This record gives sequence, C-alpha cells and structure tokens, in this order.
Amino acid sequence: MKISDIPQVASWLSEAGIATYELTGPDYRICLRRSVKARSRRGLSAGPRQDSAGPVRGQSDAVVASPGVGVFLRAHPVQEAALVEPNDPVAAGQPLGLLQVGPILLPVLSPRDGTVASIIAPDRSLVGYGDPLVALMS
Repeated sequence: MKISDIPQVASWLSEAGIATYELTGPDYRICLRRSVKARSRRGLSAGPRQDSAGPVRGQSDAVVASPGVGVFLRAHPVQEAALVEPNDPVAAGQPLGLLQVGPILLPVLSPRDGTVASIIAPDRSLVGYGDPLVALMS
C-alpha cells in the first residue's frame, strides 16, 4: 500500500458505513477512524411503518443494526451484568452491547435517547453487517 492509496480506501470505508479500519503490513500500520456522528445512518433502520403522527409509545420504532461482522456480546467478557436490558432507558451514545472481532471489542452505541424495547440478537451469536441487534422505542 502507498500513501496515495489512503484517500481511495477512506472513501470506500465511508461509503460502506465503516467507522474504524486498521491495516497492518510488513512495514506499515494504518488506522483510519471517522467520527461516530459522521457515520451514515445505514446502521439504523426504521421499524414497522407508522402513520404520519409518528410511532406509538411502547412499540419498537428503530432497530440498531450490527456495524460489522463479529460476535455480539450483551456484557463485557469480564463482567456478568448485561450492558442493557429490555425496558432500560438509554441515552444517545450509550453502549447497548459489544461486537467482538477477534480480540477487539467494539461498542454498539445507541443512536439516540429512548428505551430498549428488546434485545434481538442472542448473546454470543455470530452477526453480520446490518443484522438487527437491539430494538429501541421512544
């Protein structure tokens, strides 16, 4: 890889909605990161269609999707308690779970304030990019 390749790689990562990418070679190591706020909304998909008045309180109105491929963890490996449970209030940016990619743990963050409607992905399940993990409600 050449330094001149970095802008193209960064563009591909941005288009794919990837926030962090690390590449190591025999004589180089690069790490590209984008702000979580700058990440595309591909990781958030709408729930069931609602009328123009908006979602009904108590129903799932957003699904937080996996930002990549890995193992979904509800709790940190050295802790027993899950990061969130159904009916827990959450704030924007709060960790909802972790995505384990090899030895790396990446937080799965709440995109907004709300309440956890349900945990969709089973603990320690293998998930792919875009798989639903957690349902939120207003």
